[in-house]
Amino acid sequence: HKSSIMLQMHQEMENVRKESMTDALTAIANRKLFDIEFYRMSLEAETSRKPLSLLLLDIDFFTSFNDNYGHQVGDQVLKLVARTLKDGVKGRDLPARYGGEEFAVLLPDTRAEDAVRLADILREAVAAKEIINRATGDRLGKITLSVGAAQMGMGEKLSELIERTDAALYRAKSTGRNRVVAADPPRIRRIKGK
Repeated sequence: HKSSIMLQMHQEMENVRKESMTDALTAIANRKLFDIEFYRMSLEAETSRKPLSLLLLDIDFFTSFNDNYGHQVGDQVLKLVARTLKDGVKGRDLPARYGGEEFAVLLPDTRAEDAVRLADILREAVAAKEIINRATGDRLGKITLSVGAAQMGMGEKLSELIERTDAALYRAKSTGRNRVVAADPPRIRRIKGK
């Protein structure tokens, strides 16, 4: 009996842990889990000398969409994007809700060019979907994503990788949206004393 109570407690703890790591609306990883996994995967990539890539994705014109059609439709859009990301990645790839209308995908064992290719597939998958207002049945058109993609440089700080990916995302936004931009290569480290 005692062991079954312990088991139940263990299960509940596990559920609480999962809940605290999952975005309530979209049911994919939240920022907290993203941060933990990003750190873990980066260490793994450094030790195994395998590539690690990052995508940052932003829903184009989300605010006006939200303002025009209301939060319920906005929430529907966020869920749709999350589901598309989840369906579009494989294995240990981790899609996460990074904040607001921004998403991130961690791609272990993936080079920059493959990350860009996947980002394009995800972008097209989202653009192909028609948004329909569930309450009224009205067609509200399509949504698109802007994406920045980067591969972690050897010894690169995670904050720098995020910065580079974010700069690429910003370029995607400012050059017409609904596109994927590959990040600039990491800054070359000067070796001290050379």
